[in-house]
Amino acid sequence: MCGILGIIHNRKYNLSNNEFKKINQQNFNRGPDNQGIENILISNKFVKLGHSRLSILDLSKKANQPMYSSSERFIISFNGEIYNHLDLRKILNQKKNIKWKTTSDTETLLNLFENYSNQDVLKKIEGMFAFILLDKKENKILVARDIAGEKPLYFCFNNLFTAFASDLKTLTKIPQIKKDIDGNSVQKYLEYNYIPSPNTIYKNIFKLHSASYILLDLNKFTFENVNNYNQLNTIKGIENKKWWNLDFKRKNSQNNNINYYEEKISYELKKSVKQQLISDVPLGAFLSAGIDSSLIVSLMQEFNNKTKTFNIGFEENDYDESYYSKEIAKILSTDHTSYIFTENDILNTIQTTSYAYSEPFADSSQLPTLIVSKLAKEKVKVVLTGDGGDELFGGYNRYIYANRFWKKLNILNPKIRNFIVINLLSLSPMRLLTFLGKRFNLNLNPSSIRKIILKLKSINSELTYYHALTQEWTSDTNILINNHDNKNSFEIEKIFKLNNYLFEEKMMIADFFTYLPDDILCKVDRATMHYSLESRAPFLNKSLIENSFDIPLKYKINKGNSKIILRNLLKKYIPEKLIDKPKKGFGVPIGKMMRGSLKSWTNDILSKNRCSKHGFFDFNIVENEKNNHFNNITNNQYKLWSLIQFNEWFHNVHMQK
Repeated sequence: MCGILGIIHNRKYNLSNNEFKKINQQNFNRGPDNQGIENILISNKFVKLGHSRLSILDLSKKANQPMYSSSERFIISFNGEIYNHLDLRKILNQKKNIKWKTTSDTETLLNLFENYSNQDVLKKIEGMFAFILLDKKENKILVARDIAGEKPLYFCFNNLFTAFASDLKTLTKIPQIKKDIDGNSVQKYLEYNYIPSPNTIYKNIFKLHSASYILLDLNKFTFENVNNYNQLNTIKGIENKKWWNLDFKRKNSQNNNINYYEEKISYELKKSVKQQLISDVPLGAFLSAGIDSSLIVSLMQEFNNKTKTFNIGFEENDYDESYYSKEIAKILSTDHTSYIFTENDILNTIQTTSYAYSEPFADSSQLPTLIVSKLAKEKVKVVLTGDGGDELFGGYNRYIYANRFWKKLNILNPKIRNFIVINLLSLSPMRLLTFLGKRFNLNLNPSSIRKIILKLKSINSELTYYHALTQEWTSDTNILINNHDNKNSFEIEKIFKLNNYLFEEKMMIADFFTYLPDDILCKVDRATMHYSLESRAPFLNKSLIENSFDIPLKYKINKGNSKIILRNLLKKYIPEKLIDKPKKGFGVPIGKMMRGSLKSWTNDILSKNRCSKHGFFDFNIVENEKNNHFNNITNNQYKLWSLIQFNEWFHNVHMQK
């Protein structure tokens, strides 16, 4: 993994090589092993490419970037790993006699572009990536991102320059770039605890969608301000398209039995894990004791003698799974390292979150993810994770209980529904949990159930129900002083109009395209890269993704159990008692700490003075939500955490020059 940077500018924009070097150094955490730049004049435009290298394959200087192809037609700045690059080398060697200079996947990628079209190359490569490729013969620049959005790519277009980078902070260091906060993005951030792609916290800076590319024709392209992602394809010389998408047509395999799918997924997952073990540096894995990471580590042990595994435990028993991870590590004979996450660790780590994430991000599991990344970096340079298993195989609680609620809700008259809501909310939290738990077989905490019930009034479709399940601050809360656009994503709307998928399956697809890249993968990438550690996700293999969405729902979720196929595969390696246990997730007891050791800190960060610095939040609502939490009236930990992270980002990142 690395950091990439590309700036294309005209003669009016004066950017020296020394200035470009300083901007490139903003990617240092992503690639501390080498920093390289190239400056090329082509089609009367300056093309500057920068690269910060975290050396994983071929540690020699020959594999440094930016790298030229053998003919010097192509030059690339590449971030990621191409896991099937050795297989692709064999194919290339059959076509022509190539004199390889390195054993790096970067050189393999360049030779693929020498021999195949852009679309063919993107379809052939299996891996995680973001890259900037200059074709000096065609005078074109191709910028592309991987299938699931594991590797980040930010960009900006204006009338002086066009820029691409791995980190938002890197772009904001470019002279004359605007840092105007987008109120619509603040609205979406408060709803989801992250800013959904393609938007960022800034008005004129965007994220490239997963499985997408931008192609610039430098002969035709003119510098223009881009204020909206959809504006890209209206500008001469720009092509912005998806290079891959799910085939939403069901295949003929829907009638196969569960053994058929287990064998297929087992084969694909083993193949993916084996491919992802390619490395010239020490490699390990995160082991949370959940089904996904346990299965990945089990398969790694089939190919490795002694996998190094890492886990974070908690002093708070309700959050701690370190006992189970130690038991699993013992059974699998891994070289296991566990660390108990203390309140002091939380206090110290909080100071780094805003810098590590570059823009507001409020998934509180970012804290243990940062700590376990720091822990792993002491022994390895690469880790495998279980990310993607929940979205592909039905792991989240909402997939289990959502449809039960929906079937009941959909037949109720809105007035009757409101009457029921009022009466349910009159119950004490524990009585509410007992009442609904028995009827719907739910495994939820009282706060989560109350949150869902409060949103029942506004639900009128599968789409609004999905948003109710995934949003924190709803758009009608009026936390923001000014109203902002609250349109749904067009892509998400299309998903919920699919007639050949069940409601739970639509949620999984929607999560794959939104929550997975913008929350889960963003969380892990920024945390690991903060400590110059590469993370890999074997579940996010292209073939595995496509096959998983063709599996009938009954083989993913059945009788209140999730991830049926993965559970069955894991039973071959570890005892059932370590598999069939309640899921605790990877959160931290941040709500309890806000009432205790973090109370004065919370008051300070959410003070009237701090909130008035940016002027987005209605302080009366902030104060009310804060006091309700302090007094144990409602559990507002996630709402308050999102406000805290915004204020911290504004002070520590946005206001810094």
